[in-house]
Amino acid sequence: MMRPTIDLMTHCRHALFKTKMLFIALFLSLVVSATGGLTDSYPSGFQSKRATKTPLRLAIIGDSTVCEYSPERDCRGWGQYIQGYFKDTVQVINLAKSGRSTKTFINEGLWTKTLETKPDIVLIQFGHNDSHAPDRPESTDAATDYQDYLRRYIDEARAIGATAILVTPVQRRTYHPNGTLNNSLIVYADAMKTVAAQKNAKVIDLNVSSGILYEQLGDAANDVVANAPKDRTHFNEEGARMMAHLVMQELSQIEPRLNKQLSPDGPMALGNIAAKPLFRDPVHDGAADPVLCWNPAEKKWFMFYTNRRANIPDKQGVAWVHGTQIGIAESTDGGANWTYRGTAKINYGKGEYSYWAPEVIEHERTYHMYLTFVPGIFADWSHPRDILHLTSRDLLNWTYESTLKLSSNRVIDACVMQLPDGTWRMWYNNEVDHKSIYYADSPDLYQWTDRGKAMGERPGEGPKVFRWKNRYWMVVDVWQGLGIYSSDDCLNWTRQPENLLETPGKGPDDKVKGGHPDVVVSGDRAFLFYFTHPGRRDQIPKENLYEQRRSSIQVVELKYKDGRLTCDRDKPTTIRLLPTGS
Repeated sequence: MMRPTIDLMTHCRHALFKTKMLFIALFLSLVVSATGGLTDSYPSGFQSKRATKTPLRLAIIGDSTVCEYSPERDCRGWGQYIQGYFKDTVQVINLAKSGRSTKTFINEGLWTKTLETKPDIVLIQFGHNDSHAPDRPESTDAATDYQDYLRRYIDEARAIGATAILVTPVQRRTYHPNGTLNNSLIVYADAMKTVAAQKNAKVIDLNVSSGILYEQLGDAANDVVANAPKDRTHFNEEGARMMAHLVMQELSQIEPRLNKQLSPDGPMALGNIAAKPLFRDPVHDGAADPVLCWNPAEKKWFMFYTNRRANIPDKQGVAWVHGTQIGIAESTDGGANWTYRGTAKINYGKGEYSYWAPEVIEHERTYHMYLTFVPGIFADWSHPRDILHLTSRDLLNWTYESTLKLSSNRVIDACVMQLPDGTWRMWYNNEVDHKSIYYADSPDLYQWTDRGKAMGERPGEGPKVFRWKNRYWMVVDVWQGLGIYSSDDCLNWTRQPENLLETPGKGPDDKVKGGHPDVVVSGDRAFLFYFTHPGRRDQIPKENLYEQRRSSIQVVELKYKDGRLTCDRDKPTTIRLLPTGS
């Protein structure tokens, strides 16, 4: 029997194919070994291993206001709370140590240990211990060696490829006899900013922002943030968290690498700490009756307000409250800070007239304003006033639509909300009926039918109705703070026993009762915007008409507990209003 013959060329091709396959197998085995295995599944059936991303290392160095403390201690440093702002793609290494200065942190080898962690970014806050008496070993001079040490930190951080960010020393809570803050560390803060400019380094001005926060907290500052009643430097947990938030407000803006790694559930999601006062009108200093609306075209929040003429020369009676325009302020950071934009262009009325208490809503890409109109400037309150309906496409230029026919010729302070069936309801103050709250209904925002009294319990003004926590709420200025009502159907209202903002606060321009509010519900949070007359206190002479008249806008977050609304006007408010509407 004859064996089949094998062609030599065929044999060679087979051998070459086997060699290629062995080479490919060897190459793949090396790849697998180098990458740690092929574990990620893909629809095609192939697998690959993505390179594990090394977390961005953020080192923090500084003193006792920054460092870590054990749980049993009553003291906390702001560096303890920075990690919570980030995803797990950032590793925070807090190496700050109590009692250290720019000099001793280096001399004790702590800076060398910091560099050994191979940080990508280093936050550097010193100044407290540098400022000690010259005979102390930790002391440095702000004009000389303090700056030399800071330059060394920057240079040596850059030498290993790290970014050094300077943090000016947080202020102490000491005060001059007149009650103003004594910024004893200002020379060190200024020296640090000088070095930052020389070295083109980024700087977080915690010295300034902490001072502003202490002023906002007013008389309550030390009670709120201190770890002990007589300690004017260190922090309890709440105080340390506040300082961490101030640091992060700036750090997230100046360091893009970290901004991208912020946790969506971290503290920065709550927003920035709101200014206090939130806003003062730069023209007449009489901002009152605020109402907010999102401007999608400009991606800003607008605040409309009655621009009372607090600073005009002496006028009889309440003439200064008349002749008013509707001011506009704007915010680009979700409501924490506001700047003056101008006045709304309404162009309704002849001769002398007054615009009060705007209500602004958006529906199907048209903005509607319901505005109190007074046909003149008067020295008393007993003159006619109507509610006008105006529309706009840009929130700046307004067109008159109609004068609403309501319960009397003295109606003010409209508030409008859409009901579940798609119709609309307005609440307002009928001054003829003892300033009672009335309501009207509309199918389309243009045609209104008055329904009479909304509730007869007691008078009030500036009603604001909103839905939150599965209930309707009405907030009414009752002249002893804000009365709170709740309802399931927007018809039957139950009053909660406690008024909000009846007890004066402790912060700037907030030591009086709060009045005429707006409420903005944003996600699962709600914010109360209100105005105050800061000068209406016993300490201010009634003859000081300007102080008696001027007004400021404030904001506080509402809280819901056991079926009631509460707020703490003395606690700093973090706010980030989310965009709404079209």
